[in-house]
Amino acid sequence: MKTACAATFLFLAALLSATTIVPVSVERLARESSHIVEAQASESWSQWNPQHSLIFTYTRFQIARTLKGQAPATIVVKQPGGSAEGYTQKVAGVRHWRTGDQAVLFLRPSQEMDGTLEVTGLMQGNFLVHKSDTGEIMVSNGVPDVSAYQASSNAVTQYRGSGMRLDELESRIQKAIRP
Repeated sequence: MKTACAATFLFLAALLSATTIVPVSVERLARESSHIVEAQASESWSQWNPQHSLIFTYTRFQIARTLKGQAPATIVVKQPGGSAEGYTQKVAGVRHWRTGDQAVLFLRPSQEMDGTLEVTGLMQGNFLVHKSDTGEIMVSNGVPDVSAYQASSNAVTQYRGSGMRLDELESRIQKAIRP
């Protein structure tokens, strides 16, 4: 009995220390986003919210291409977590960008309505762009430390994200937002 209780406790502790999401399709991300852009990170900074209870990291992006919505030449995207005034807050599964990172971003206005944007679906709307060994331009929204709740089976599994060619992602977006 003690072993079963200990195993259950460890399992629950592991679940609580990670981020758990309900997987969302590219098509749903596209419909739920006000903006979809291909962009490059140009700078990042972190700071406390006005209540001094949460740290957010802000990243300025240069827009290369707009796939949905009207975006200015630069935007600021806000994500939970970061380091400020000697404190660090980490949110499992949130990938902070480095200067030069290229990404396809599914975005919506931040809940604070402060002029910043946030990634739709937490990390699911953040597709990092990279070149494959064969030279193809690929995108992926996979990140470590994230679990996915599968409603159909009532199971929690490791979230691996979606990896595909950039042109495939663009095609799926266009089909999803077509009236």
